[in-house]
Amino acid sequence: MCLTNVVARWPGSTHDSFILRNSSVGNRLQAGAVQDGWLIGDRGYALQTWLLTPLTNTQNEQEQRYNDVHTRARSVVEQTIGQLKGRWRCLDKTGGMLLYSPQKGCRTVLACSVLHNVANTRGVPPPQVEADMDEPDPGPHNIRPNAAALQLWLEVIQSM
Repeated sequence: MCLTNVVARWPGSTHDSFILRNSSVGNRLQAGAVQDGWLIGDRGYALQTWLLTPLTNTQNEQEQRYNDVHTRARSVVEQTIGQLKGRWRCLDKTGGMLLYSPQKGCRTVLACSVLHNVANTRGVPPPQVEADMDEPDPGPHNIRPNAAALQLWLEVIQSM
């Protein structure tokens, strides 16, 4: 799978939800500029009308099915990140670490992302890696979805 948006402006310890809030994609979605789809996120994100997150405690078969589909879709993202890190071992802590200035490190991440897409486009097989599906960082605990996001979430679950 090819990468369509890479944000490499903050250290790796920066929480994903902060990066999304400060990215062009997050800003466009928040402003309502994209109407034909959703992002999926783990429990570290607040539910939004444009960002679907898993249910914490499923109550019925529909909700469990929603969580199952959500997990399968998210695993594609995790596998793609695993392939990127497997192909360019300098991006994975097990293969070393980037011992450069933050600016050079950011450029290296972007270059590896572009080369990853080139390799995929040209049919170079990705390395065989396991997806990192550890329990996500719960992120900030004071995140609350708005009413419109909850309504949309319920509609998606009920359609399953």
